[in-house]
Amino acid sequence: MSARFLRTGLFLGLAVALALPMAPAQAEKGEQSKRKSSDQTIVVRGGTLVALPPVVQPGSSPAAPSNTGQVVATFDPARLGRAVLLERKVGGDWRQVARKRQDAWGSAAFATQPGTYRARTETDKGHELVTGSVVSRTWAPTFEDTFTDAAVSSSIWNDQKREHESVYAPRTCARTDPAAHRVEGGVMKLGVALDPTLVDQRCQYTTDTGAGEQSFLITSQIATENSYAFSHGIAAVRMKPQQARGMHSGFWMLPEGSKFTDGDPAAGTEIDIMEFFGETPNGRETIGSFVYYYEADWVAMKHGGLFKDARQSLSDGASWWDEFHVFSVEWTPEAYVFRVDGREYYRETNAVSQARQYLVLSMLASDYELAELTADEIGDTAQVDWVRVWDGTSMAARKASRKG
Repeated sequence: MSARFLRTGLFLGLAVALALPMAPAQAEKGEQSKRKSSDQTIVVRGGTLVALPPVVQPGSSPAAPSNTGQVVATFDPARLGRAVLLERKVGGDWRQVARKRQDAWGSAAFATQPGTYRARTETDKGHELVTGSVVSRTWAPTFEDTFTDAAVSSSIWNDQKREHESVYAPRTCARTDPAAHRVEGGVMKLGVALDPTLVDQRCQYTTDTGAGEQSFLITSQIATENSYAFSHGIAAVRMKPQQARGMHSGFWMLPEGSKFTDGDPAAGTEIDIMEFFGETPNGRETIGSFVYYYEADWVAMKHGGLFKDARQSLSDGASWWDEFHVFSVEWTPEAYVFRVDGREYYRETNAVSQARQYLVLSMLASDYELAELTADEIGDTAQVDWVRVWDGTSMAARKASRKG
């Protein structure tokens, strides 16, 4: 099957992870922050090392997911191209096991076998920066869809009916319909198309900036509303967004039952893990991440925005629609941590949901963006390679995420 729920072995793996305390990192933090090694190099505690599930997988083509753990080392200030050495603790000794170079984030990502790791690099003054240690392990997802079947699995995803409306962002000219999405070559393609039932009619819409006219459209919105929900964990999508404006692709979560409680985000929020609004004239388009909840009368309360730092994940000369990237959120009882290919670009500690929430994939066309949508762009799609959730593992990840 292309979509499956994987439950066996999760809690055993989680128990082992939680039974591995951060004692090694804490013990090292108790040492002096600077010391001289045998070759007189000054070693300085610094940088961050985080142990994650396999959420680092950029590339131009579809690729199968892995269960191998990953660690991401990040140093500030970033030194593009500078070597990062990964060391694994073997017995009482640290042994170098891998070497990579810092990217624009000041980061380097490594695939790891289970074990205890730390990373090091050099500063401009020739000093060595060394992170604290983390424990990496194997990660088994509790939900996975790799879209290898010929069609969307109806036992997993349902098409959510949204008829020409949204409380916060009206969609006067668009309705969701399964004809707007398809599976091809192991990839879910989320799109927008002309509404075949209203092909000879034009839609009139009004926004805060004025009135407009557009063809009637069908859009994509599929969800695990009737099949899968979870509370706290890590959710990830490997996705290549669309280039077209006038539509926006997204991977997000809604509370079970799609119910909100006025003024109480703990009862459920809209968690927009990633949204992409298409190409911009200045060529600096980037990813948006948001958290919404509502006060009385559907007054929306919003956290988040568009994050220019996320562009550091792009390959040289590439745009978002040229590559797949993994967009993820680590959702704990205290915070949301948003990452692209394992690099954190946004952390939100307000409006944290404690409710069970389900997954949504969409390509929508709201009234405010229709003026940007031209006839030749309507066939554009966002491509989803896979979706995965690691439910109940966020506490282990949160422990491993501590700054060294």
